[in-house]
Amino acid sequence: MSRVSGCLWLAVGLILALVAGGVAYVTLQRATTARAPAGPAAVTSVVVAARPVQAGALLAEADLTTQKLPADALPAGVVTNAADAAGQVTMIPLSVGEMVLTHHLTKPDFTGDNLGFTLPEGQVAFLLSADDLLSRSIAVQPGARVDILYSLEVELRDVAKGAAAQGGEKRQYTFGVLQGVEVVTVIRKGVTEKAQTPASGAVSSLAGASAYVFALDPQDALVLKFLRDAGAIMDLALRNVADQTEHDVQPVDLPFLFDKYQLPLR
Repeated sequence: MSRVSGCLWLAVGLILALVAGGVAYVTLQRATTARAPAGPAAVTSVVVAARPVQAGALLAEADLTTQKLPADALPAGVVTNAADAAGQVTMIPLSVGEMVLTHHLTKPDFTGDNLGFTLPEGQVAFLLSADDLLSRSIAVQPGARVDILYSLEVELRDVAKGAAAQGGEKRQYTFGVLQGVEVVTVIRKGVTEKAQTPASGAVSSLAGASAYVFALDPQDALVLKFLRDAGAIMDLALRNVADQTEHDVQPVDLPFLFDKYQLPLR
């Protein structure tokens, strides 16, 4: 009996020795790994500002440089190629060494989303309600060039006295206010339901415009505001986008029509 008991104790001792050895081996391995020098961290070349840049500035290659930064510390949308940022407009000011992010850049064109950053200095964005017949169609698209025409009833005045003529007589004048103005943005009421056509089947058509955005000289914007507030009737005349001719047109009233077309007077 004592011999069997001794064998059991011997087996238990061997098992405990093996367990202790395994624990010591694992501990030693962990300590060795912790003391081992870490490998070089991965880095990525990113685009940063080479000099201070104001918000709304068009980025040039001279404004940009690259810098190597740890890849695991980069924010989303970081630009890694300077060519992707050059020619774009920054919507935030950039300090020297500040990373350039895609969501802080916009194209240098005129749209409703980025107009506040791409509008040329010296011009203002002016919203004009689309109440004319042409606006019921979809002919006027962003980038189109239009002439802005108005008709307005004017109270005749005695030039010598500087006062209104007797009887309060009024005369209507029709005249061109601005020529070849580019439409920056067209604000539409929405998309109409799909219409069926025999030739092409179902097609989606845009609803007519409800307003236009123009980039104008401040004085021209004031003129349009005055006419709108005075109740003048506006119409647009669409022209070829390549036509930047300044057409020589005269204001039209009844005497002009009588004279031009030799209408009989009674």
